[in-house]
Amino acid sequence: MKNSRYYYIDLLRVIAILMMFVYHVFMVFVAESDWHIKNEETSNTLLEINYWMASFRMPLLFFVSGYISYILMQRLSWKAFAIQRFIRLIIPTIVGTFILVAPQIFFERKLEGNSQTYFEFYQSFLEFKWWPDGNFHWLHLWFIPYLFCYNILSIPLFHALQKDNTFTRRLEHFFRKPYSLFVFVLIAIIPYSFLSVHYETTYDLIHDIARHSFFIFFTVAGLLFFRFPQLIETLEAKRRLFLKLSILSILIINILRWNGWEPFDIWENWIEKPQTYLFLGLQNFNAWMWVFAVLGYGKRYLNKDSKSLQYMSTAVYPFYILHQTVIVIIAYYVVGTNDEVSLKLTFLLVVCFSITVAIYHLFIRPYNTMRFLFGLKEKSQ
Repeated sequence: MKNSRYYYIDLLRVIAILMMFVYHVFMVFVAESDWHIKNEETSNTLLEINYWMASFRMPLLFFVSGYISYILMQRLSWKAFAIQRFIRLIIPTIVGTFILVAPQIFFERKLEGNSQTYFEFYQSFLEFKWWPDGNFHWLHLWFIPYLFCYNILSIPLFHALQKDNTFTRRLEHFFRKPYSLFVFVLIAIIPYSFLSVHYETTYDLIHDIARHSFFIFFTVAGLLFFRFPQLIETLEAKRRLFLKLSILSILIINILRWNGWEPFDIWENWIEKPQTYLFLGLQNFNAWMWVFAVLGYGKRYLNKDSKSLQYMSTAVYPFYILHQTVIVIIAYYVVGTNDEVSLKLTFLLVVCFSITVAIYHLFIRPYNTMRFLFGLKEKSQ
């Protein structure tokens, strides 16, 4: 039976995916940011909400995934773990890319004026020329192959942490010190702060050097926090401190953004300015503080099991795979209407959520073949 102290981890995973759903619906209306389907009238308020959510929702997911992977590796051999991860992660990526992502790019091209039939478009999709120049991509599914790679890379670290030796005892002693979390964060933010100015975000796995240096530390943190439970206890005890630091850091970032004081706006040679790396470090620090605050409050107030949590914990992965395709298709037709932004937004939130849940509940949950294709355990007869 699952230990009750992990229920909040499952719930935070659900919350992070729901935030992603809201984020993608908002993207239809967000000012200053391109997306697959864009409404003519946009909103700066939704831009700010999305900026805040984007700062920590994916880091939180990588942390939770690292935490859960430690639990899995305790139960499985490294070979069984690698096979299980391949089945649960890579197969849904392949299925999702060729069946669910292609329609998103088709409707995006259609909104741009492309008159191809879907069959004609799909032939160009199979040319494997990377979007946006071409028509092939895995779009929102990028998270899954990234997680697979981090899970595989985590295997040696897991085995090192499992041993009771000088290394683990020193780590345990270090993490009992009040300042240890901030030392870890400092170490984590340095690589991305320097690499991000040289490597653009691509989400193609191979060339996304800077983002790897950002996300992998959250996965590693998930492993460490499970191995050394005192870290989670520290987050719970100091949750108010991390929340204050979260709010303070996002306020400073936004003051700089809103006044055009970001290094990229002030200097043409911003890459040579130390202020650039301090600003990037602050953005990274902000992400860590929000993740720590959410974990601390989650551990304190959300650590309860329920039938609804059990249902959501299973449904959330197929929901993630499905949701953006549903949003893009429905939004394509909604943005062409003359309704107010508020009405369009409400309609998309309610209808897209309902359709995505209905597809899972009616067509994926009951059938083992569909469960396999969407990365779920086989349903016992």
